[in-house]
Parts: sequence; structure tokens; C-alpha cells
Amino acid sequence: MSVQRAKRFINRVLVITLLFTMFAVIFAAIEQRYQPFAKQIKTVADWLSGTEKLLSSNDIMGISGGMIALTLIVCLFPLLMRKVNKKQYWTNTIRGVIASVVFFFTQIFYSKAEKLGQLHLIGAMVLAIVITLIIIEFLSLLTRNEEEVSFRTDLLAAAASGLASGIVIKLIGVVVTQIRM
Repeated sequence: MSVQRAKRFINRVLVITLLFTMFAVIFAAIEQRYQPFAKQIKTVADWLSGTEKLLSSNDIMGISGGMIALTLIVCLFPLLMRKVNKKQYWTNTIRGVIASVVFFFTQIFYSKAEKLGQLHLIGAMVLAIVITLIIIEFLSLLTRNEEEVSFRTDLLAAAASGLASGIVIKLIGVVVTQIRM
């Protein structure tokens, strides 16, 4: 049964998470005693503070109710049209939304990590890929056995599309910067 497989998978993720948590506690104890990571912790604290200010300001309200309504109308209108495969439409729409979410979060990861250096950028990319794969595997294991491969393939394609979009946009930015020089 797919629920049992998903349960086993989550149990493995939890064990790995517990191990990482244990190491984090050990590193926290070392930090508390000797403070070898003070500079990096300050950087993260500053970033969290800035993010908190952004979320509490009116800047985040750039998305108006009208924009949300227009988006919903555009997304729902094809469902009223004739000769539209509604199941395929929803699948592709959800795939596009997943790609957008993956793109958004990886861009945040990449931009923050890039400021810290190339090693941090590579680490952020690896972390984004690992988290994405864990989520996809968990969701795939929750589906029926007959749908698992197709579902996993769809989610992987959407996630890969989101990750690739981030890289393509970064490359376009580099080319534009080089042309302006």
C-alpha cells in the first residue's frame, strides 16, 4: 500500500533530520562556548530582521485584490471553454505553479548564497535540489502504485523546469551585464 511506503520514507527522512538536529545541537554548544561562527550567525540574523521588516511593511501588498481576481479569471476561464481537456489543463496548471514556486524559492536561495560566496551558492543549489527531491518522493509515494511513476515524472519535470528557469535567468543577467561593459 502506498501509505506504508510513504510512511517508511518519512521515517527515514525523520531519522536523518534527527541526526542533523543532533549535529546542530553539538555545533550550537560549540558556538555557545567558543563562538567560532559569530560572523555567519550575525549575517543570518540581519537577513531575518530585514525579511521581517519587508513582510510587515506595505511593500508586500504590491499584489492587489484586482490582480488576484484577474489571475483567477484567467486561470479558470479555460475550464468553461469547449474542447479543453480539463484534467490535462489542471495537471499542466499545477505543474506550472509548482515550477514557479520552485523557481521563486531557489532564486531566494541563490541570491542570498551568492552574496556569501561561490561555495555557499553551490551549497544552496544542492540544498534546494535535496529538499525538492524529498518533497517529490514523499508526494509520489502517497499516490497509487499505478500513478506513482507518472506523478513523480510530472513533479520532477515541474521542479526541473523551475530550477532551469532560475539558471537561464541568471545566465541572461550575466550576458546583459557583459554587454553593458
